[in-house]
Amino acid sequence: MVNLFCQPLSASCSLREGLPAIAGIGGFAVGRKNLAVERREDILDAFEQCILERGIEGSSFQNIAQVLGMDRKIISHYFGNREALVDAMTQRIVDAFDSRMHEALVNLAPSAGFMALVDAFYGAEEATERTEILWTEIVAYATRSESVRDRLRQSYDKLFEGVGEILKREYPQASENQLQTAVYIVGTLLDRSPALEWIGVKGSPIKSAKVAIAKVLESLE
Repeated sequence: MVNLFCQPLSASCSLREGLPAIAGIGGFAVGRKNLAVERREDILDAFEQCILERGIEGSSFQNIAQVLGMDRKIISHYFGNREALVDAMTQRIVDAFDSRMHEALVNLAPSAGFMALVDAFYGAEEATERTEILWTEIVAYATRSESVRDRLRQSYDKLFEGVGEILKREYPQASENQLQTAVYIVGTLLDRSPALEWIGVKGSPIKSAKVAIAKVLESLE
């Protein structure tokens, strides 16, 4: 999943922003804040490893604690419960996909057209087993979690809104119906064709997606 207009984000950006500022004397409080951020990131790293090996449903606090070599109570201290941990992992995964489109945007010449953005997006990062497993697990978990569903919904909304704004600027003569149809076709192809490529679906999914997107853009001229 991608956000066309996000700011530069690290995988842990949302966690850092979510921690309250700690006032203190000298560097002591700052050190405590950094330790808290690092510990949360370590836990998310271990959770990610467990997801890749066991899936979300098979990953318990005890499994994560074993990877880290710590007491499971420490995980509860930093995340409270399983839902909060999964929610933080969802945000991390969404941020990673957002940064992929951001990378495509920052490397794009101002005068370049939409197809140049498509090429840059596909060139920013090839689909990997890790990214596709994580995304698939999160989407599956969303069927049982309203908070995860909300995060994914917001991310997809940003994707479609971003594609729509770019297409509207590039094809001002196109009707609203044409643009809406194009937005969902293009957005869906950008989002899912890398997964099909990774799975090994016949017909070169990314190459075919580019051809399909080009045809959609032609219909807007």
